[in-house]
Amino acid sequence: MRLQWLLPLLGGLSVVGASGKESHPLSVSFNDHVRPILSDKCYACHGPDPEDRAADLRLDTEEGAFADLGGYRAITPGDPEESEIFWRIESKEEDEIMPPPDSHLSLTKQEKSIIKQWIEQGAKWENHWSFEPIEETKVPNNDSTWPQNEIDEFVLSSLIQKSISPSKPADPETWLRRVSFDLTGLPPSLDRLQKFLQDPSPKAREAEVDYLLSTIDYAERMALLWLDGARYADSNGFQFDTTRTMWPWRDWVIQAYSQNMPYDQFVREQVAGDLLPNPTQDQLIATGFNRNHGYTFEGGTIDEEYRVIYANDKTTTFGTLFLGLTLECTRCHDHKYDPLSMEDYYSMFAFFNTSAEKGNPGEQSRATKASAPYLEVYSGKKKPIHANWKQLKPTKAVAEKQTLEIQKNHSIKATGEVPSSDSYVVHFELSSQKIRSLRLEVLPINGSKHGPVGRAPNGNFVLNELEIFLVSENSRTPLKIKEATATFDQFGFHVKQSIDGDPSTGWAVQGGLNKTQIARFDFETELNIPKGPRLEASMEFSSHDKHVLGRFRFASSIWGITPPNALTMIMKEEERETRILMEGLYDQPGKRVTPRTPAVLPSFDGYRLDRLGLVDWLVSKENPLFARVSVNRLWQQFFGYGLVKTPDNFGLQGELPSHPELLDWLAKDFINHKWDLHQTIKKIVLSATYGQSSTYRPELEDPENRSLSRASTFRLPAEMIRDQALAASGLLTKKVGGPSVMPYQPDGVWADLNAPPSHREFYVQSKGDNLYRKSLYTYWRRAVLHPSMSAFDAPSRDVCTVERASTNTPLQALVTLHDLTYWEAARTLAVLVHGETDPIKSAFERVLSRKPSHKEFQLLSDLQNQRISHYRKDSKSANRTLSVGESTASSTTMKPAQLAGLTDVCHTLFNLSETITRK
Repeated sequence: MRLQWLLPLLGGLSVVGASGKESHPLSVSFNDHVRPILSDKCYACHGPDPEDRAADLRLDTEEGAFADLGGYRAITPGDPEESEIFWRIESKEEDEIMPPPDSHLSLTKQEKSIIKQWIEQGAKWENHWSFEPIEETKVPNNDSTWPQNEIDEFVLSSLIQKSISPSKPADPETWLRRVSFDLTGLPPSLDRLQKFLQDPSPKAREAEVDYLLSTIDYAERMALLWLDGARYADSNGFQFDTTRTMWPWRDWVIQAYSQNMPYDQFVREQVAGDLLPNPTQDQLIATGFNRNHGYTFEGGTIDEEYRVIYANDKTTTFGTLFLGLTLECTRCHDHKYDPLSMEDYYSMFAFFNTSAEKGNPGEQSRATKASAPYLEVYSGKKKPIHANWKQLKPTKAVAEKQTLEIQKNHSIKATGEVPSSDSYVVHFELSSQKIRSLRLEVLPINGSKHGPVGRAPNGNFVLNELEIFLVSENSRTPLKIKEATATFDQFGFHVKQSIDGDPSTGWAVQGGLNKTQIARFDFETELNIPKGPRLEASMEFSSHDKHVLGRFRFASSIWGITPPNALTMIMKEEERETRILMEGLYDQPGKRVTPRTPAVLPSFDGYRLDRLGLVDWLVSKENPLFARVSVNRLWQQFFGYGLVKTPDNFGLQGELPSHPELLDWLAKDFINHKWDLHQTIKKIVLSATYGQSSTYRPELEDPENRSLSRASTFRLPAEMIRDQALAASGLLTKKVGGPSVMPYQPDGVWADLNAPPSHREFYVQSKGDNLYRKSLYTYWRRAVLHPSMSAFDAPSRDVCTVERASTNTPLQALVTLHDLTYWEAARTLAVLVHGETDPIKSAFERVLSRKPSHKEFQLLSDLQNQRISHYRKDSKSANRTLSVGESTASSTTMKPAQLAGLTDVCHTLFNLSETITRK
């Protein structure tokens, strides 16, 4: 089909549509045409792995393919008749034909013809494209006004060669919605949409992109992509999949993107921030990237076996995320297809084998939600000021069943026969008339630095309830405690449970026994206490047999509430020898190796033999993979597929680039602009290529849009589908960072793990604004992913994932039709628009960033009328619809039936295919 509108842009060149069918090449390229055939059909037996190599013949190297095999050659350039490979692929004899019948592989007539033609043309050998240096690429000049920048020149040049025209430009509404989702994960607000449509200037799009890149939404969008590759989760995986604390690393990623940290620095600090000179706390937190893999706490596991598993994970992640290579294929043998050996693998493994961590960190690490080495960080911006504690002097201490003895150091010791339960009451003199916080020190009973702290046989205690009173002659006033934190919390026995009013719960320290533990209790307000009254502490020990405190004391402070602290895992070096592990087994060490990068890539000579040296080598200009792999994933973000469709495999089994010159130009440009993500992203999204209409062109037979003759259409990721509903309705909470939250989830989902009581965890639904935070902050449990995330193909993050699957199942419809989030968002949206001139049109534009057509409006109006009629007859149904969710329904002038009917219309909008599609 001729696109007449484009002819003037192409300078009068007649460009017509094409079928897109690949014809037989006139000039055969080894990389483009021959190597893919050999890799698929021949390398398994004649490739890099010597263990499976047949007839001592290699076809993956120039030397092997052209070698003298004793009077004959596999390939004789220019002469197919003298090339053994030609005779073998044409043979009809079962014992001669290649590939052999038992391989279940065969060559098509076209593949045989290509090999013959290549040999006839001189059998010119080429090294694999991705291992070749990135050279400066000349930008084509197509003498056309269509291109907006260099990207378009490359794309248009390719289209002209295929006799294909670009698509017409997308309309402004579509472009804005597209770029908003791609850069921020959210649709444009109604205000920004209207402002953009009212700006006719040629710089309007660039101004909008600059705005989007400046938002924290952009940083969170980019972080979401990075979390998949970095295998971030809030749980440990393996048996029972218990909770961990890694959100400080996630927040570092958001901060780095917000600052537009140069990409080489972004990677350097994550891979080796601990090895930088005088690393900052942030640089140490960044190294949590390496520790994002799972951890096991299962009894009976072999520590060294799992330590090796963790080092394997770090190595594989590095290879996949930064090199685009399938390094994991070489753990047990040389690679079957790529020029990578076991020695290459274990030399890379050596960089990560020195991590000072254990394979089984033990129960204490499970209880602290962090496995050593770790760092104490704070949820606030600064470390809190020292609290300046002052010991409280007890004047009286009484227990119901024991004797409480006041010691010289103001501690209190319990003596006598140990009861099954008890109650303590302690009175104190006040050393200050201003108090904001109390500290409870749980001390070893024997008076030394170490020893049991409770009187139970196992040395533990359970403080079920702590209450503080201000006591005078005529009154006993309870003091409200707002916050409680502790140096250690036993799993399932958090210190906050000692102030929750429930006598069946409490604070305990199993896993942190035999040393002093401290709990801090912050009052709701500062206490200004007049002279005369005394302080009284009431302590209950009632839920566990004999779990009573043995020795303790209190202190007070005038300082206010401090941010709760957390332990987050970081990297730390520990000297360790590395050997090749035969068959990948931890207990089968072979030849010793030192840190080194794969021999097929640029030399590692001159670099430090540690992770810092590794990342310096990685980001060097000589490395052919890192920049290519990085810009390819950026392209994937904006077009659905990378220029290399296999983002995890730039090796011989990976797909060839659809536009190799463009890929190299982008990579070189990224390097030349000092790894500036904003610059590269702007170049992509402001290109005419990105700005095309996404209307499908069936005459091209290019469903995956590899020609880039249109913009790509693909379903939104799970997180964006939910966040869009929250944003359009006004429910979305824009709080940034902090611990993960637990939005609506069906009951019983976590019960599937069937963990014993000691390891069981419960999904505790968040309250208030935390219910409506971005999906980026949803608690990510590897073994039991949030159902709405799982239904829309979010990965478990057990391993590095650089490309999400995209399926289409009925379960996805059930999510948007029945999940509380979408019903609550629909009701909230209905309330938001009900007072406007035309609520349906307003809701439509808020959700889809465009005005409805006449037909669409009529269909939705009819739906509203039908539903209002239904709800008038069934008021209970209307009330159920309007009571969904935890948010408080705002008052409106609409009657329940009318509001419920409009809610159904809004809910329908959230369930449209267009709503969940980025086009």
